[in-house]
Amino acid sequence: MYCLVDFRNRPQYKYTFPKIEKARECLRKIKNNPLGVTVFFADGRREYFENGLPRSFFASSRKITRIKKGCHAKYQIREMNNLDGVLKKQSRMETASAANWRKKSVLSLFMLGNRKIYAGLAVVSLLMFSSSFYFQKQSSLGAAANPEGVGKTEGQVAGAMDAKTEGDGESLNLADEEIVMNLIGKIADAKSEEFETELLKYVKGRPMEDMAPYIAKQPRIVAAFLVGIAMKESKFGTYSPKLDGQDCHNYWGFKGGGTTASGGYTCFGTPKEAIEVVGKRIAKLVDGGRTNPQAMVIWKCGSSCSWDNPENVRKWIADVGVNFYKINSKENS
Repeated sequence: MYCLVDFRNRPQYKYTFPKIEKARECLRKIKNNPLGVTVFFADGRREYFENGLPRSFFASSRKITRIKKGCHAKYQIREMNNLDGVLKKQSRMETASAANWRKKSVLSLFMLGNRKIYAGLAVVSLLMFSSSFYFQKQSSLGAAANPEGVGKTEGQVAGAMDAKTEGDGESLNLADEEIVMNLIGKIADAKSEEFETELLKYVKGRPMEDMAPYIAKQPRIVAAFLVGIAMKESKFGTYSPKLDGQDCHNYWGFKGGGTTASGGYTCFGTPKEAIEVVGKRIAKLVDGGRTNPQAMVIWKCGSSCSWDNPENVRKWIADVGVNFYKINSKENS
């Protein structure tokens, strides 16, 4: 026996022949058939139809890439082996038995069996329901007969365990809250460390480097102003007020009272104190709508810049903006 196989070497059982000459003749007719159509599927498979596409073909959900006239299925002739197309044929007896079985079924749609099976299932279900009802009733009578809890049984023990479980639940809830808060704290610390690393790119090797950990804990826009103004006013602390030869940690030209150096500039005791005080002042101005260097020029001029040289004002805004916009560009990230 011979048959045609496709390009994946799969037998086409509708094309089987006792002799190879017949197979060659059929293959020749397929190649020259004016009505033949080949369908190309998305998975690379090709299917050939001798007499054109059947009407029900497009109702299928198979994905088609294109359709071409003629045979493009790349059929070849191959001798069939013993395993090709081995299908068990049903005998008349088997067919008749299956038909009788379906007729006897009460629910033929599901084909689960005959009336005897359904009757048996119904009886078993009724017995199970009756048994559960009986035991539930007996349990209720036993509880009513012992209202004072004489001879405490598993019911009381279960109740005690329930109470214990409720207490454990409260402890568990508290523990969960503590875990969540610890996680939030760790996340905040990780973000602060990441921000500190970013800020060190600007202040590394300058006096302001010691302030990086404290600046990183400020809101990003406040931190951007702290770095931007410090660069303009003191080159990150390179030129800053001194008191008795000691650094005042005032890199922004801040005048806010307290201990002061020459010129009325505030002298801070530590870098942390400086960031807390100056950061608080900048945050208040930001809350008032001064969210960019042009609006923050009040830091240089006071209430009005009319007294100052316009070129100096423009340069202050531009110089502060150099680092401000670099840092604050990640405000929403």
